[in-house]
Amino acid sequence: GAEIYGHAGLEADLEILQLALRCLQASDVDSLNVDLSDSRILPALLRDQGMTASQRDAIARALAHKDISAMRSIGASLPTALREALVALVQLYGGLDVLDRAETVFKDWPEVLLALSQLRWLANHVHGHQVSIDLADLRGAAYYSGPRFAVFVPEVSDALVRGGRYDEVGALFGRKRPAAGFSLDIKAL
Repeated sequence: GAEIYGHAGLEADLEILQLALRCLQASDVDSLNVDLSDSRILPALLRDQGMTASQRDAIARALAHKDISAMRSIGASLPTALREALVALVQLYGGLDVLDRAETVFKDWPEVLLALSQLRWLANHVHGHQVSIDLADLRGAAYYSGPRFAVFVPEVSDALVRGGRYDEVGALFGRKRPAAGFSLDIKAL
């Protein structure tokens, strides 16, 4: 893997993503699919909602399983705007058009709109590879703090590379600083 410390801009996110792609290409791996997500979306939606830990866990499970029925059930007791946003979030995965739909759904959440704008910028800078969006992807949510990516290849069920922004790194040791990085499993490769 690799990490870039001390740069909070999207340029570092793009550089680390491009480095990950070059590592795969150097290994003669073709047909790469870059799947983008952002760990800020769900926390922004749930902030100041006064939810219990069990409600948050249920929402996370529904998103992880893309279970729209469960999300509708959970949302029955939530404010209308939040319920509609969460039900939409379950379904916001696919091509780049997902970002267009999400901008409409999340128009009242400025933090989410910023995340979507940054994902669009990253996606527009990935050349020669398929790009997909999965706004409900929560893998690594406790670790990451912004844009995230996973790189997949056909006929392999798990990502060969995972990475993204994790600005809280070092906080445990008293020195929090911006960082972006990726890990690549050599055995899986």
